[in-house]
Amino acid sequence: MKIYSFLILFVVTLSSCAQNHSGEKGAASVVNISQEDFKKNYENVEGLQLLDVRTTREIAAGKIGEAKELDVFDPEFTEKIAGLNFDTAKPVFIYCKSGGRSTRAAQIFIEQGFTEVYNLLGGYSLY
Repeated sequence: MKIYSFLILFVVTLSSCAQNHSGEKGAASVVNISQEDFKKNYENVEGLQLLDVRTTREIAAGKIGEAKELDVFDPEFTEKIAGLNFDTAKPVFIYCKSGGRSTRAAQIFIEQGFTEVYNLLGGYSLY
């Protein structure tokens, strides 16, 4: 029940942030989410699909919760997405150091069939 409340909150609060990259009506898109909204709400979601796309060295300084790790610079990034065992029909939240790499990774996730992808604006550096 918590996840549904969380999703409704984001749909209502952040609908204006959605960016439809394919140009098709109803197509999956990346939603940019603020640090504040993420901090307020992510802890209330059971089974959160959270991905850190920074380098191993950056992650050594800390990460958010139980985020899975996959360096977006890895030449096999796209192929390794399947190994994360994320559900393509459930929301996935992606972050990096400042928001640039996670934007790139989020678009790849959309291309791989994920339907709800959130990009953490400002990344871990502001967290």
